[in-house]
Amino acid sequence: MNPKNIKINVGLEIEKGDAALRQAEILLKNNEYDGAVSRAYYAVFHYAQALLFLKGIEARSHHALNRLFSLHFVRSGAFEKRFATILSHAQKAREESDYSPEIPFSSEEAQLRIDEAKDFIDRAGRYLSSPDAA
Repeated sequence: MNPKNIKINVGLEIEKGDAALRQAEILLKNNEYDGAVSRAYYAVFHYAQALLFLKGIEARSHHALNRLFSLHFVRSGAFEKRFATILSHAQKAREESDYSPEIPFSSEEAQLRIDEAKDFIDRAGRYLSSPDAA
């Protein structure tokens, strides 16, 4: 990736993340809790992708995204460990919401996932606009 591609990809991931968060909130308001949980994960996923793209790294799987985020942002001290936990828990909840119909999500659980996604997005947004991101 060259610097121009990095900037474009970061911007596209941010747009996708913001859209996913809006969708999660709409689904929550319409009592579609499984869908809200899934979209909350994708909000976090796209912001984590944006962070990795900033470093010229592209994750090839959801598992790799978790690993690479922890390696490049948590171990370095740029992000607190709780953000890796948010990403990991969001992924697990998304898998359950998408593939395990026997595990229903409540409005409280969906709201928790959305609130954590907002925390992740807020922190990632501050990092992406900071001098450290350059």
